Amino acid sequence: MFMKTVKKASLISVILFSFAGALHAQTGECLGELQGRNHRQKNHAYQGMDVWDGYVLSCQNQGIGTVYLLNGDGFEKVGQFNLGSFNQANHSNVVSFGVRKAEESDPLPLVYVSQCHKKNWQGLKDVCFVERIAPDFQSSELVQTILYDDRNKDFGYALQWVVDRKNGFLYGYGNTISNSDPSNRHRIIKFRLPELSEGTFVTLRPEDALENYTIEEVSGYSFNPIGQGLDIRYGKLYMPTGFGSQKHPSELYIWDLRHKKMKKYDLSACTTGELEDVAVLGRNLLLLQSQDGLFRVRIR
Repeated sequence: MFMKTVKKASLISVILFSFAGALHAQTGECLGELQGRNHRQKNHAYQGMDVWDGYVLSCQNQGIGTVYLLNGDGFEKVGQFNLGSFNQANHSNVVSFGVRKAEESDPLPLVYVSQCHKKNWQGLKDVCFVERIAPDFQSSELVQTILYDDRNKDFGYALQWVVDRKNGFLYGYGNTISNSDPSNRHRIIKFRLPELSEGTFVTLRPEDALENYTIEEVSGYSFNPIGQGLDIRYGKLYMPTGFGSQKHPSELYIWDLRHKKMKKYDLSACTTGELEDVAVLGRNLLLLQSQDGLFRVRIR
């Protein structure tokens, strides 16, 4: 889906009810339209996004990266480039900053990009690309590729990756089959975050997993969202979904990784466009990337 015109810094406030009947007041503010490359053309839609120390890395399908600097109620573009993993089979569905820098002088840490494409990349499925963004924000280098050895067929389409920065873990999340299958479940698998010293290609095996379960099995919660972005903060996995339409409303699921409980928020009235990824800025403050722009949203 492509961008529509959105007024910069438009403010929307609304009182919403969650699925459980609890009252939540949410406000959403559009910070402006994104400035991706050829973003109105087919195959250049916005996908993954994350924030580090005020810098936003926004990615497009195939692996186009744009770096912005947040400044008050807006942002400015400071760099644009092809990722080292730029490829037609790189959907760049989730972007997640890690905890380590390739060089101490680098302004940004390593970034983990979910390939998450129907097509294979070099014969491999759903790999995680680890990129080093150049200090001048004008290029990026692929420094490591991470593959899950899915010999047990834990995942269908598609596996997404996200870093737990606080605890140094790498999580995989995805469908066990597909959204169109009534038997589909949503699996979470947890690993130690690989070091760069482990080589340019790392294979994670089922026996390496620290946790491996489906949300439905451990909680009884039933849902069937179309997987978009991911972020982990405060021991919780944040999952935006939805196309901003009546059939596919914009919603945010928050999975408590410790207590195995789910919350859901309706974001339809405080965002517009298809939601793509989320970065948690504070306890109740989020940055959401949609096809319409960047939104700063406060949830209750």
